[in-house]
Parts: sequence; C-alpha cells; structure tokens
Amino acid sequence: MFPIGLVAESPAIGTLGGAGLWNPATTELTDGARWRLAAGSMNAPTDIAVTAQYAALSYLWNGSTFTASIMRANVGGLLRTDTDPLSIGDEIQYQTVLLSVGASRRVLPHLVAGVSLRSRNGRLDEVSRTSTSFDLGVVADHLTALDIRAGLSTFLLSPSTNRETPSLLVGVDLRVLGADTARTVRAGYSAQRASGLYTEHFAYASARWEKLEARAGAVETTVYHETNWRMRVGIAVRHAGYSVAVSREEAPNGFAPSYQFTLTSVFP
Repeated sequence: MFPIGLVAESPAIGTLGGAGLWNPATTELTDGARWRLAAGSMNAPTDIAVTAQYAALSYLWNGSTFTASIMRANVGGLLRTDTDPLSIGDEIQYQTVLLSVGASRRVLPHLVAGVSLRSRNGRLDEVSRTSTSFDLGVVADHLTALDIRAGLSTFLLSPSTNRETPSLLVGVDLRVLGADTARTVRAGYSAQRASGLYTEHFAYASARWEKLEARAGAVETTVYHETNWRMRVGIAVRHAGYSVAVSREEAPNGFAPSYQFTLTSVFP
C-alpha cells in the first residue's frame, strides 16, 4: 500500500517516478528523449520502519519504450523473542526485491499500452520464495477539451495466487483551469483494489506553473474492514530534462509520516 515511486499521484497514471512500477504504460518517452534514468526512495518512521529504493533505465527504440527496473523494500526492527519480551539473536529479515522488464508504445493517437514481466523474491526470516507476474496497462490522454487523462492497469497479476495478491488500479484526471500543460490546475481520482486484502481511494488536485508543480489529496484505505484517512502532498521541479520531486504522506493511528524522493533525467 506504500506508494513507492509516486509523488501524490494516481498509481495508474503517475509519471514523475519514471519507472512504471504501477502501470507499464506510463513509461512512454516523448519530446525527442531517447534515454531516461530514474531513481527514488521511500522512508517511513522508526515506529513503522519501512524503507524502499528503486532504479530504472528506459530506452526508446523503433517507437517503443523499453524499461528495466529494480525495487527493494525492507521492514526493519522486527525483534526475535522466545517466551518473554526480551529480544534474542539478530533481527528477523523481512524484505522483497522486484525485478521488472517492460515495454510501452503509443498504439493510437490518444492511447498508450504497456506490458511488464516481473519477478519478485520475498524473504521472511529463513524462508525465501520467488514468483513471476505479468502486468498490463493502458493510458488514454488528451481527451476532449478538458484534456482528460485516464489509466487502467494490473499489479502483480500472477497464476500463483497463493504467492501473490494481484491489484487492479484505475485513475483519471482532467484540467480545471489553464490553457496548456505548463500552466494548469487539474483534479483527479484513483482507486486501487487488492482482492481480499485492501481497497484505496485517492482524490487530489495539482497545480503547475512552468517548472514547478504541487499536489495534494486525501486517501481513504480499508484494510480488513478497518478504514483510515490520511493526507498526501508533493512538490516537483522540472528543469533541463531533470525532474526532482518529494512527497509526504501522513500515517494512521498517530504514527509519524513517510516521505518519498524521486529523481529522473532524460537524454536525447
């Protein structure tokens, strides 16, 4: 449920992270760029102790954008105990590594499609398992005079249902004010559902003025019949092919917030 690689964006249409972790169709390279390097990290407070990092490389060839990425997430602070609360030995390892290779291509003037093959290894203490998944995604853009953008994708869609819990993601945003993408105010909504695990709804607004972009929105998450609300805010700066962005997400139950950082760079 942690929005790794996103800056207060809808997972189905978010592009600032540059890796296409949630929708392979969002990796499309445009405006004469042929290469893109992307990296990011997420840090949650010590009372949650979740960290994540990712890196991705994209290349445009023959009209298609090919992307390879690696993402690693870790939960720390899991103490090993026996019959009393005192810890013994080393901490329990709880981590996952996700390797992805994918491609995206504009198949119609207003439609981009993408596919991604993923291999995920998960480790809990001494148990390590690996599963394979295959994800699909589409993004429709520049629709109507409102410049509507909509996306649909899967995440960790796998025949090994006993090892993966697939998610379905949808998102849409549209222009509220402004005449072009460089000076605009937009509003959006996204939903994400992992069958039998959780659902998430996110309503947000964004404003961009030339090189600066800001986002903010409210998130509702339901996990095991428990619902919580929290805020996401983010800011991004774009200059000379580089994009630097940070975001902050509140945590439920009085925990400290988590933070995201992303950096992307495109080259001709």
